[in-house]
Amino acid sequence: MQGAPESRTRTRLIAAFNQLVFDKTRGRIRVSQIVEKAGVGRSTFYDHFSSAEAIHMEALSRPLSYLAAPAAGTGEVEHLEWFLEHFWGNRARAREVLAGSSRDRIVRLLAEMIDERTDKNCHPVIPRKLATTQVAEAMLGPIRLWVLGEASATPAALAQSLFDTASAMRQSLGLRPKGRTA
Repeated sequence: MQGAPESRTRTRLIAAFNQLVFDKTRGRIRVSQIVEKAGVGRSTFYDHFSSAEAIHMEALSRPLSYLAAPAAGTGEVEHLEWFLEHFWGNRARAREVLAGSSRDRIVRLLAEMIDERTDKNCHPVIPRKLATTQVAEAMLGPIRLWVLGEASATPAALAQSLFDTASAMRQSLGLRPKGRTA
């Protein structure tokens, strides 16, 4: 059985947004472009999302999960390498995303995703929100410089470095992955 019509519509809207991204749509993607691509009305869009930025953040949550998991200690370095290769292959859009006005929202989203994957019973040395944001910033900063072309590394080398950095940061901050004991 397929998902409910509401979830199918939401999925269709995200797919339309992603298609616009992969079609190399220039500049900020607008609601009018999304609804046209999805074949739905504006009111249907607003039944599911508050803005083009809101759908953008939800569309980013899937690829960011490849960064959030190793940042929280629940992922594999190979998945992180895949994520970096994906970003490199789409670096024009990645530059817009990581250096543009969405950057702060992306940091918050990644920090929330890291928080979801960490043990709520551990007690970080600083408030949890600060700790997860610190890890998110540490993960995104080098990727930003890399896609901007300000520093060079292979996806494998950068993935390993980010993976190791996240591990050291979690240890020093007192964060641990869900399901793991001290």
